Amino acid sequence: MNILLKRILVVLAAFLAASFAAAFVIAFALLMEWQEIFAGTGTGVGWLVVGVFGLVVSFKTLLPAVLLIALTESFAIRSVLFYAVAGGAGLVGLYHGLGLAERDVLVGRDLEIMAGAGIAAGFVYWAIAGRKAGCWREPDASSVGA
Repeated sequence: MNILLKRILVVLAAFLAASFAAAFVIAFALLMEWQEIFAGTGTGVGWLVVGVFGLVVSFKTLLPAVLLIALTESFAIRSVLFYAVAGGAGLVGLYHGLGLAERDVLVGRDLEIMAGAGIAAGFVYWAIAGRKAGCWREPDASSVGA
């Protein structure tokens, strides 16, 4: 299989895993505040994670994420700090971009929750794909001696 195709699949899997990590952190933070509400209604927490995951992977996040991934791949940025800061800033920006900041959806700790979820997502992405950003452009060790 072509090395670029493999890299695209790894990046896609990393993006989905990072989105799930962000959704889990947001859902966990909401659950800490709303656990009495969920216990009284009988609603499963799994639906909360699925709903938040849908929001995080929405079309509004896809374009900025693709642009950031293209930037990190082209410049081979492999710093875990870069991914954590970009993830935190990205989810705080998404929160404001969707207009959720005016509605105070996340029980008063909205910026902390979104920044924490973004940092977790950035770390998960770095662990799967970011630490080898730009590796598809480096020559393979087996082809150098040939």
